[in-house]
Order: sequence, then structure tokens, then C-alpha cells
Amino acid sequence: MKRRAGKTVTFSISVDEETQRILKAEANRSYGGNVSALVSAIAKEAKRQAALDWLLQRAARPPMTEVERDAFLAEIDGAPKAKRRRGRAA
Repeated sequence: MKRRAGKTVTFSISVDEETQRILKAEANRSYGGNVSALVSAIAKEAKRQAALDWLLQRAARPPMTEVERDAFLAEIDGAPKAKRRRGRAA
């Protein structure tokens, strides 16, 4: 197996069989079977979520709904905004 670039550490986690199947299936679908890459992606997303929560708390804004958060993160990532339909002219 090819080694990952940069320094890595190895640690063990225990999950139930269903969770293991889910993780392996997602790793196969999105990361060429590399469960470590999937775990890294999950950790990066958790870090993004924590940063967003910190930003909202600092701005004294109420927490976003899940839909608002997904739209905001998509906008940050450069995803195009959904076009708003304009009403029909009279």
C-alpha cells in the first residue's frame, strides 16, 4: 500500500459492524477504498463546522438551521447560488 504524503499517526477506533460497513462503503465510493482518507475528510468537515459555529457565536447571531448552514458552506466553496425565479411581469 502506498504511504501518504507527510507525517501520519496510526490509532485504533472501535465501531459496531454496521458503522464499519458504512465507512468502508463510503470509502470505496469516494476515496478508492481508503478509509483513512474518509476519516480525514470527516475531521476536516468537523473543523469547518466548529469554525462556523465560532464565527456565528462571535457575531452574536442565532445558530443557523441545517439548510442555511449547507447553503452558506456551499457558497464559501464556490458553488453557484440557486437562481431566484422572478415573478411574471403584469
